[in-house]
Amino acid sequence: MKIFLPVLSSFLFIVSMLRSTDLPAQESPADQVNLFMGVRGNSNGVIGPQLPHGSVNPSPQTPNGKHGGYIEGQPIRGFGQLHVSGTGWGRYGQILLSPQTGSFTSAEDGHDSPKSAEIATPYYYSVFLDRYNVKTELAPTHHCAVYRFGFPGKKPQSILLDVAHNIPRDIAPEVKGKFLGGAISFDRGKNVIKGWGEYAGGFGSSLPYKVFFSIRLQNQLADVRITNNGSQSLFAEIILPENASTVQLQVGISLKSVASANDYIRKEIGNSSLEEIKATAKKTWDQTLSAIAVKGGSEKEQQQFYTALYHSFVMPRDRTGDNPHWNSSEPHIDDHYCVWDTWRTKYPLMILLRESFVANTINSFIDRFTHNGVCNPTFTSSLDWDQKQGGDDVDNIIADAIVKGVKGFDRKKAYELMLWNADHARHPDYLRYGWLPETGGKMSCSYEMEYAYNDFCASQVAKEMNDLQNADRLGKRSQNWEKLFDTASESKGFKGFITPRRSSLEWLHIDPAKHYGSWVEYFYEGNSWVYSLFTPHAFDRLIEVCGGKEQMIRRLRYGFDNRLIDLSNEPGFLTPFIFSHCERPDLTAKYVRALRSKSFSLEKGYPDNEDGGAMGSWYVFTSIGLFPNAGQDFYYLLPPAFDHVSMRMENGRLITIESVRSAPSDAVIDTVLLNGKSLSGTVIHHKDLVNGASIVIKLKSAAE
Repeated sequence: MKIFLPVLSSFLFIVSMLRSTDLPAQESPADQVNLFMGVRGNSNGVIGPQLPHGSVNPSPQTPNGKHGGYIEGQPIRGFGQLHVSGTGWGRYGQILLSPQTGSFTSAEDGHDSPKSAEIATPYYYSVFLDRYNVKTELAPTHHCAVYRFGFPGKKPQSILLDVAHNIPRDIAPEVKGKFLGGAISFDRGKNVIKGWGEYAGGFGSSLPYKVFFSIRLQNQLADVRITNNGSQSLFAEIILPENASTVQLQVGISLKSVASANDYIRKEIGNSSLEEIKATAKKTWDQTLSAIAVKGGSEKEQQQFYTALYHSFVMPRDRTGDNPHWNSSEPHIDDHYCVWDTWRTKYPLMILLRESFVANTINSFIDRFTHNGVCNPTFTSSLDWDQKQGGDDVDNIIADAIVKGVKGFDRKKAYELMLWNADHARHPDYLRYGWLPETGGKMSCSYEMEYAYNDFCASQVAKEMNDLQNADRLGKRSQNWEKLFDTASESKGFKGFITPRRSSLEWLHIDPAKHYGSWVEYFYEGNSWVYSLFTPHAFDRLIEVCGGKEQMIRRLRYGFDNRLIDLSNEPGFLTPFIFSHCERPDLTAKYVRALRSKSFSLEKGYPDNEDGGAMGSWYVFTSIGLFPNAGQDFYYLLPPAFDHVSMRMENGRLITIESVRSAPSDAVIDTVLLNGKSLSGTVIHHKDLVNGASIVIKLKSAAE
């Protein structure tokens, strides 16, 4: 493929980031993050703080807080310890704490409080509960949260600990959450409240799971009254002395055992104060986010950039050592929502910034496969879920790592997982025919397009492993998307669309512009306009069957201009870069710039669900001037949003990307220098970056 220019483990990472002190000076990156962006619109982010890929994400919840648990204009119901960020459906929200004064109430809607003086950062959250005259502060460790409540004193004061409460049951009941029972106990001598709850429902597996907790209070209590009504309710009234003004407690959370929750408190908090935990969390985020330093752009653009970079490090959760289903010394990366989203941009960004996390994820995939016999693309609470939004996209993460030379995992075992998926995990009809006909099932067209790319990724790895027979077999099967490409299908004056087809080869005529929903016929959350353009491994062939480069340019422009192609879902992430395959990187730049400015904002959030780092990392990549074709070893170049970008990789090497303009309006690539030498094209390979690189992009004005 040629694309020409017109002219031419978490803590180890933190230690490595300490070497980044020679990056350009800037304001604290953590303080540029605007967490309200992630909860606005339909972003479904979490307003509360956490550590990078932290197991817990303590956060306030509001009465109609949707699937992230929180809407900023609503009163606060309480503070839960576990959340998923940016998902379309919710889960977790357990171990709710609600400070109260006056008459105590455990009713789900009985203790909502208006709020004021709200502060939300990646490392600390604070709010004043106006109803109770109580200031609440919290800061996270990896598995724990430290709370400090400022009470007014003199009147009855208490804290509700609600174990039955969870988001799928009480905040977003459309996802049918359940509480199945649990237990609370109080060790007065140690001033510790501990217990567990069992839950089912929410996004992901329907199998039940448990959440264990330990709460160590740093104040003497007047009393603890426990009420257990089986699967109906389970709560404790933590009664405080009337003259108590500052109450501090430490919360440890585990999916494995109370003992583990206790151990997390001991190891991660000990006798540290909230200020110390807050300072450590801030330092961690500053070191993490300073991996990329940017100069230029407006204050708002810098805030949006660091907010997007923050969200790139939130999900999935690193729960190594806290797997409730089997003991293993291998990494345990949980809460994938879902790999269908994150393989495209989140994991390629981690290859550049935190390669060890990618290796740990693949080791976690291998460990799941070893113990479960499968490794499904969506899982949470250590539970696999057999529903697929797309293909077997675990394969794409593995392929992306292997073709880019990521180390730290067993390539042979990873390939065995990919090969098993290729021969067992695909739809039975796909395995039978080599392509997916419409036989009355779900999503035949979108599955076909994604399976084809899964097969391409597997074929590339087969070549790396010298398994030439499977490389050839899967490579040929990856081309079978053409069996669903109907050259006669027409929409809006353009011909050639992916169309459902029976095994008899009979076409089923549809409207290519029709947008389909979730787990329905033909397409998953999209239309044929989007999915017909999803051939990351075969863009040249796609352009040919669509009528050539000029026709593809017209088609793309019409699709973007008329919102037939959008960025609300991940299959459209790569579409603007097809312009570059048509020798029009200027149009790639134009439409990416428009998508970035119109679809992302501090005021309205992300284009749709933030999707566990997928949307955030799309914004990061397009802002720094590189964009991956994930599963392959190259990046597209495009004009960065900033004048200067410095990116420190985990190996300590530095990538700099500098934009040179003659006029502020210059926005089209003219020439590119890589390490002082002219680069012929708008593509750069990973091997040219991995040891550090200097990229200078000279821009010119757009031709009319």
